[in-house]
Amino acid sequence: MEQEKLTREIIVGEAITLLNEEGLEGVSLRKLAERVGVKAPSLYWHFKDKSALMSAVMERIFGECLDSVPDHTDWQQWMRAFGKALWRTQGMVRDFGRLITTTDMDIDQLQRTTRRIRKRLQSVDLPESDAMEMQSTIQALITGWSGFARAPYSRALAKTLDFDKLAMRSLDALIEGKASELALRSARRKRKS
Repeated sequence: MEQEKLTREIIVGEAITLLNEEGLEGVSLRKLAERVGVKAPSLYWHFKDKSALMSAVMERIFGECLDSVPDHTDWQQWMRAFGKALWRTQGMVRDFGRLITTTDMDIDQLQRTTRRIRKRLQSVDLPESDAMEMQSTIQALITGWSGFARAPYSRALAKTLDFDKLAMRSLDALIEGKASELALRSARRKRKS
């Protein structure tokens, strides 16, 4: 592929394919360059280093996950769909848990991602601060279950634990807990007025 036709989007797409085929350890700039038909130094026109590339990979995967969540005005439905989308995505992308726990995000990417999440949450019937806190908590919960379900010892645990069922049950409990908290907060406000 000629360098002028090579784009960040193509490189990131190929990096995701390589990640799924060979795992996080198998992703190298040399292998990626071979896949897109250039020499490894050509990739530096698009990414300053491997860390920047992997950060872009993480941003793309999360963005596609976020885009897959249907619009809802009911915050509980949106959060449940978000948790399920995260669970699916983390199950489909090899080493995704390790990717998000070992890859740095620069401030611009963090701000882009935060704006994107806020935009998706604008239509839900929950104050923004609660919505942002809730989606972050769901990310932590699902990533924890995902890491547990994909640990080296997970096959042995899967004989007695149904990871899918437990992750979704935990998600439901978290959402129900937030709903109870909001109801208590509302009741306190009514009593004060």
